[in-house]
Amino acid sequence: MRQKRTDGGLVLVGLVLLGIGLYAIFGGQLAFTPIAPREGSGFGGPVATVIGVAFVIGGLYFLRESRR
Repeated sequence: MRQKRTDGGLVLVGLVLLGIGLYAIFGGQLAFTPIAPREGSGFGGPVATVIGVAFVIGGLYFLRESRR
């Protein structure tokens, strides 16, 4: 039986997505800016939660795919 190999790049992407998603869910604020967040440039409330859940699902998908 072949041993499964882990793709380090997919693990890194998955962990970054998980981190951003959990920050959006628990922080309640998310800003997509190139350098530093400016006043009024982010999403808050339910929109941040929905985006956070999508990022967490994406992160879990990448982590699962890294073992195939």
